[in-house]
Amino acid sequence: MTDVSVNFVINAFSGEHTMSLAASLDGGAAPSTLDVSAVAVYYISESDIRNVFRYDADSYDVNDISSTDIRYYTFMDQWPTDLLINPVNGMMDKSQSLNAILTTGVDANKNLVKHDFLRYLAVKLFNTPQGVDLFNNESALLTNLNTVGNTSFQDDISGTLWKYSTDSTDADASANMITGLNNKKATTNDFTSEDNVTRELFQQILANSPARFSDISGAGIAIDGTGTAYVPINAGDSISYKFTLHPATNQNSLTGVDAFGGRSYQIKLLVVSAVEAPNTNTTPID
Repeated sequence: MTDVSVNFVINAFSGEHTMSLAASLDGGAAPSTLDVSAVAVYYISESDIRNVFRYDADSYDVNDISSTDIRYYTFMDQWPTDLLINPVNGMMDKSQSLNAILTTGVDANKNLVKHDFLRYLAVKLFNTPQGVDLFNNESALLTNLNTVGNTSFQDDISGTLWKYSTDSTDADASANMITGLNNKKATTNDFTSEDNVTRELFQQILANSPARFSDISGAGIAIDGTGTAYVPINAGDSISYKFTLHPATNQNSLTGVDAFGGRSYQIKLLVVSAVEAPNTNTTPID
């Protein structure tokens, strides 16, 4: 008689159980509150911002031990060449702007942060924004503000982003970067500085809208030829930072008023979709 294998079933061993521990996400980081006097805006497209800030996850190593499981990329070669975020050219006349010195009767190209700051000086010195007309070097003042703003963009924004970009050559940054996909440089959760901008964006989404990560299979977050996914920044979001302008030393002596401080602005980058393309940034004329 031929022996036949027996596939035993022991119903006594059967059971149904529920995990007592749910899968969790990093708590993320809530955006800080900016203490500012006014708000100026820029528009930036959803597609552009998604091309720059990207990440990839270690899909095959399911653990919560290694801080390199998520790698953050800043593709500065994708930064739009025409998007120069000079904060003094932030727009003060949009619905999302706030606390402009003058709100009516001013052309858009004369209602940028630099014009607002000159009106602020006039209010402090002459008690009226119309006092700007008394400055005999208004053009030179605007040129000086343009230079200050350009320095801010090159050093504070572009400089930080390039330092930790996928093609960074910064020797100081190398200690906080690893080699990621396609030999592109990336940061990880080991680098917790606010200079790790892509991680900052990622963490703030986790804290405020974790549902955006509910489908990272390719439908919710498109994977492109880089092998990376875009950080899910959506139209309607905004990215803000604080920009403070101070008057020249002893500026108050011009009219003998008490010394006064600077004026701080929230520069708010409003993320817009392609269908909102008419939301374009005002072209400065000076």
